[in-house]
Amino acid sequence: MDLVSKENMYYIRGGHNLFENVAFEEQIQTISSLLKMRCSYSENLHFLIGSGCSRNAIPLMNDTFDIIKSNHADVRMVFEQYTGEKDIESFLSWLATAMKFFTEGSNEYKKYDSVYTIIKKEFLRSINLNLFRHETDLALDDQEMKTLQNYINFYNGVFSHRQHKKVLSPINVFTTNYDLFNEIAFEKLKIHYTNGFSGFVTRTFDPSVFHIRLVDEENRYKDKWNPIRKYVKLYKIHGSIDWQFDVETKTIKQRKLDLDNTSNVVIFPTMLKHFETQQTPYSELFREFTVNLQKKNSTLIVLGYGFPDEHINQLIAQSLYYEDFNLIIFGNQNEEKAKAFIDANGDHSNFHFIGGDFENKNDAHYFANVIRLLGDDVKNATPDE
Repeated sequence: MDLVSKENMYYIRGGHNLFENVAFEEQIQTISSLLKMRCSYSENLHFLIGSGCSRNAIPLMNDTFDIIKSNHADVRMVFEQYTGEKDIESFLSWLATAMKFFTEGSNEYKKYDSVYTIIKKEFLRSINLNLFRHETDLALDDQEMKTLQNYINFYNGVFSHRQHKKVLSPINVFTTNYDLFNEIAFEKLKIHYTNGFSGFVTRTFDPSVFHIRLVDEENRYKDKWNPIRKYVKLYKIHGSIDWQFDVETKTIKQRKLDLDNTSNVVIFPTMLKHFETQQTPYSELFREFTVNLQKKNSTLIVLGYGFPDEHINQLIAQSLYYEDFNLIIFGNQNEEKAKAFIDANGDHSNFHFIGGDFENKNDAHYFANVIRLLGDDVKNATPDE
């Protein structure tokens, strides 16, 4: 159906909303053109994908945390002693730090360890396991299928605009999500990708694989090998539901999740329990994030991310000082942490913050609507809830 002109988006650039007194049809065409141009001509194209892109299928972490607290008296009791940030990641970090002050096996250690284990296991359980038995789509419910289709449509849209003969670099996808929607979408679309693991029978985290160059050998008479066009480097900077820390070898392995043994599943910040400092794999992944954002003619497009991680926010903000770097954020300017990021960085000319009303109030930044903006006929596109 046609988009109606009563809706209104905003486009913050250089500290101002460029969409004041601009008709809605012109607004969507402007953003659609911006997206397509950056996907087509950015020599180095990066995406940061947050939990908002998977939220229809997987509850947000803090919603899950509220349920855990309501169902477990022990968690509530310990949480009442906690005075830091009230999100689940900050609380888990606090628990991991607290355990270091007590002897393993002591009553105090057991109390914190029990709460820590409950939260981690219940959080992993909240990520519907049917999603990871994806040998058949019949295992997915309606919301999971819709979310997976969003990811498929998104990457189809991105690569449809990235066919320019001068653009040969792979796409970098950085995500704070633990789910496997990206991987499943790549496999269904037959997109080549690496996630930092090497090996087939035993897959071990090895960040050097991010620097391997895949080439197209289809024409055996070529004098010059061209890189494969449809190639993605996937950086799961907070870990993944199918990563496990191997205590014996001190390495990260890729294995299917077993809910009966979740102690060594590598999801941030729970692995801080094993390390004195933030080490493998997080240090390598964040290093890759920093290095890639510094590459020439780079664009970072941010989707479904609410700016909860100050470390990530600082790395993005630092990149704004490079003249050939562009930051495009789809978000809600009324959210506290997004507003703080805009206030601190919005006066840069290479800063683009897009949101507002699309079909409904404050829905312009929704993943499905951004996908529509990537389409060839955004004006007449049918909305996907």
